[in-house]
Amino acid sequence: MKILVAHNNYLLPGGEDAVVRSEVAMLKQFGEEVLLYDRNNKEIESASISRKIQYIWELGGSPRTYREIRSLIKGFRPDVAHFHNIFFSITPSAYQACKDEGVPVVQSQHNFRLLCSNALFYRDNKVCEDCLGKNLIPGIYHRCYKNSFWASYFLSRMLQRHWQRGTWLNMVDSYVVAAEFTRQKYIQGGIPADKIFVKPNFFDQALPESQEKQNDYVLYVGRLSEEKGVDVLINAWRFLEGIPLKIMGQGVQEEQLKGLARGIKDIDFVGYVSQDEYHHYMSGARVIVLPSLCYESFPRVFVEACAYGIPAVASRLGSLQELVKDGENGLTFDPGNPHDLAQKMRHILNDENEWKRMREKALESYRIKYTPQKNYEMLKDIYNQVILKSKTIAKNEHQ
Repeated sequence: MKILVAHNNYLLPGGEDAVVRSEVAMLKQFGEEVLLYDRNNKEIESASISRKIQYIWELGGSPRTYREIRSLIKGFRPDVAHFHNIFFSITPSAYQACKDEGVPVVQSQHNFRLLCSNALFYRDNKVCEDCLGKNLIPGIYHRCYKNSFWASYFLSRMLQRHWQRGTWLNMVDSYVVAAEFTRQKYIQGGIPADKIFVKPNFFDQALPESQEKQNDYVLYVGRLSEEKGVDVLINAWRFLEGIPLKIMGQGVQEEQLKGLARGIKDIDFVGYVSQDEYHHYMSGARVIVLPSLCYESFPRVFVEACAYGIPAVASRLGSLQELVKDGENGLTFDPGNPHDLAQKMRHILNDENEWKRMREKALESYRIKYTPQKNYEMLKDIYNQVILKSKTIAKNEHQ
């Protein structure tokens, strides 16, 4: 099968970029022919003022993207086109190029961008669904994108225009999301249920069958930003003595969080690390913690933890409560509640037999759901269904 994959890399590399790279590598590993079209929002960041104005004007559609995608299709002749992030350099013009060349479109949604201008359903330190299933106008006066009225205005109006034009409904053949929770939100937002497939993320790192390592610390991996709830995590450590916590990542709240943690001797900020260092930290962790205050789509670190046999303690919120089965492969706690988080940490860390049981459940979760083989089978099935449906529709239209 020939697959055109398109992705707009973020200004700061993140989990979504890593997911795309892994998925492309997986498809190639299983013998599929893949052509990657990638752009980067650094194009916008480094552009001149006049070019930035042009980018704003082209938010709803890019002539350059249309030309390039159509040219690639003519040369490569893909069976299907699979899009990941299309904002802000690729734009929905890519869909039109595919339609004009008769190529079915699959769109992976790694966040809630089509339904919320900041893509998180998060505002003023709490979950916000003001725009869900209605329109995106509230996101403008709440300044939900970059805390800017004008940035929110242009983005929200662009998204709204594409809803009104039917772009999200008619130009995309099928959507792929990583969790049932995300699927339900998109159904609430107006995407037909039969157009949305659920395919989780996976982990492709070769691991030894047995890992007899010293698991002696709790690990957080992620952005250091408000919606991730790292402040809740740090405050929980005020009630937990003698338990090392390593916080891995960078972000806008880094200095503020370091200040909050000052005086708590068991907390260590390790910053941004290399891939080898990352796997070293993961393999030595006893528990990973996901203290998010916003809806997560599907944290990549969760799958990796399952592969390593590391139980998770996570906020009882969004897809996290779907992924972390309370009392099985981890524990869940009340979002934003440091006391409850501390209590759950004591439970999982002080009972060796309970930790070992959850460790086995985490490994079982990986083997059943999150291997490259399983993921490939799911993705290939999605492609086959989309291609068959597209051919059936085309055949009926020509009768």
